[in-house]
Amino acid sequence: MRRDYWEGLCNIRATERWQETSTTMKVNWAANPEANKHTSGSVSFATHQSRLVFDQTHKKKGMDQYISDRAREIAESYSQQMTEKYAGEEEQP
Repeated sequence: MRRDYWEGLCNIRATERWQETSTTMKVNWAANPEANKHTSGSVSFATHQSRLVFDQTHKKKGMDQYISDRAREIAESYSQQMTEKYAGEEEQP
């Protein structure tokens, strides 16, 4: 990573707002660990592109069942947003 990019990231993460957000996220993660289970393991970017990453990481292995109701709700919401955003786009010149 370029040094100026690294320094920029360090500067952002040193801000009070970033620290507050980080603390909030840590508390949220600890409060609901079942929503933070991922099952895909270490895979390449190309592999992630070739499949639905969220489904792969938020469904029970070998089953078509999400690990939590919240994960299912997020997947449904995302699918709806993508459909609304990109519906009919393939028909454009």
